[in-house]
Formats: sequence, structure tokens, C-alpha cells
Amino acid sequence: MTPPPRDAPLRALSFMLLAATSFAAMNAMARGLRAIPWPMLALSRALFGLGVALAVARARGGSLAVHNRATMWERSLFGSLGMLCTFYALTHMPLGDATALLNTTPLWIAVLARVRMGERSSWRVKLALALAFAGVVLVERPGLAVGDLTGLVALAAGVFGAMAMVSLRRLAGERVDAVVVHFSAVASVITAALTVHALTRGARLPDLGAPTVAGVMFMGASASLGQLAMTRAYALDKAARVGAASFAQVLLAVLLDVAVFHRAPVAESVAGIALIVTGGAALVWDASRAQRDLPASPSR
Repeated sequence: MTPPPRDAPLRALSFMLLAATSFAAMNAMARGLRAIPWPMLALSRALFGLGVALAVARARGGSLAVHNRATMWERSLFGSLGMLCTFYALTHMPLGDATALLNTTPLWIAVLARVRMGERSSWRVKLALALAFAGVVLVERPGLAVGDLTGLVALAAGVFGAMAMVSLRRLAGERVDAVVVHFSAVASVITAALTVHALTRGARLPDLGAPTVAGVMFMGASASLGQLAMTRAYALDKAARVGAASFAQVLLAVLLDVAVFHRAPVAESVAGIALIVTGGAALVWDASRAQRDLPASPSR
């Protein structure tokens, strides 16, 4: 089996940073909409993503046929489970704490990419991961001390996300819009079933006024942009290096916690942010070296 292409690490990094920014915006809005039952929030995100993906696919033309069906189902099912855990955590935890735990995904990716795909990470990527992990621990340490179920759900989201992202890397040969359409369709079915279950168990429908609808639309748009950018990023470079860039979400989440939710970070969190930024710098360094070492493209 021919390994997936690895020809544009800096482009992959750019797409992943765009995805991290988009998902940080989505997370903040989901936190702000926590009065809505979390399965319904997940459903709205999945349906919006499906609509956008279908519109993009229609505009671009071409087939949405899937060739590697088994891996596509892996990506969609693990991604859907990760989405459910994500929205539960975002509506039950402070934004910065939830995002820190959700973004343990790259740590699991580094292991899974080696086991399932034989990808080796340079010492620079390992350094970036180690620094970022230490930063996450410092940012999240007060929450980890509580040890409640919500933190475990957020960690589970990181594991499921890693499984989905490794599968996504193995789908590098598929059309981006086909991958996103399949995932969004599967997630829509699963979250719709959970929403119906929640309503039958007494969950209340939210007030669907203009501010709520606008917030849901913004959340869906941010998630859709992040999904498309992330899918493209994993098609362009190694899973471990691309995944490490998602640690930018932690920094953005802490800043949003301060600016929007007025939750100032403690000294440990500030130190953690510094480590995360340093890890990101090490990641950029590795991507730059990998780009420089690539053979020159033939002139046209």
C-alpha cells in the first residue's frame, strides 16, 4: 500500500491553525449556548456541517463516492463519538479547562500514527508535544484535582479524536468534501437519535429567539470551516505534526475565557500558556525544516 503524500508541511500547518481558530470560536459559542441541551447543540453542528459540505461538493462538482469505505466509517464513527463527548464537556466545564483536556488528541495521535501507519516523528515534534502536554497539565491542574466524570468525558473526546484523525490521514487520497459529507451525515443521524432520546426524557426545548438562532448559525459556520480546513491539513502532512498544531486551541480558549467569560487564568495557567506557545514554535521549526528538505518540484 502506497503511503499518503507528505509534500506540504507548511501548508498543512496553515490549514490546521485555521482549523484551530475556527474550532476555538465554535467551542466558545457552544459554551455560551449551554442552556440548550447538549445533544441538540451537537445535532445543530452536525446538520449545519452537512449542509455546508453538500453545498461545497455541489459547487465543486465531481463524485462523492468513497473508495476506502472501512476507513471512512472508522473516521465518521470515532469522529461522531468525539463530537458527543466534546459538546458534553463544553456545556459542563469552563471553556479553558474543557479545551485543554479535549486537546490531548495530538498526544494520542503520536502513538496511534506510529502503531497504525508507521509514521515516525522527529525529535522536534516530540519536543513540541512534550512542552505542549506540560502546558496543558499546568492549565488544567485545578480541574484535574476535582477528578469528576466530566473531565474523563473530555479526555475520552481526545482519544476518539485521535482515532478519527489517524483514520483521516489514511484517507488522504479521498476527496475532502466526500470525507466531510460522510462524517457529517453519520454524526447527524447519531446526534438526532440522542436528541430525540433527551426530549423523551424531559429535556426542554430552548427559546429559539434571534440571538439563539444567530449563535447556533455562528457555531455551525465555525465548525464547518474548521472541519474542511482540518481535513485538508491531514491530507498534506504527517498526522503527529499536524495534530500538534491543534494545541493553539488551548491558548485561544484561555484568552476567550478571559475576554468573554471573565475567568482570569491563575499563575499556573500563564506558565502553561507559555509552554504551549513554545511547543508551537518547535512545531513550526520542524515544519520549516521538512519543507526545506523536500525535493524541488519540477518546473512546468
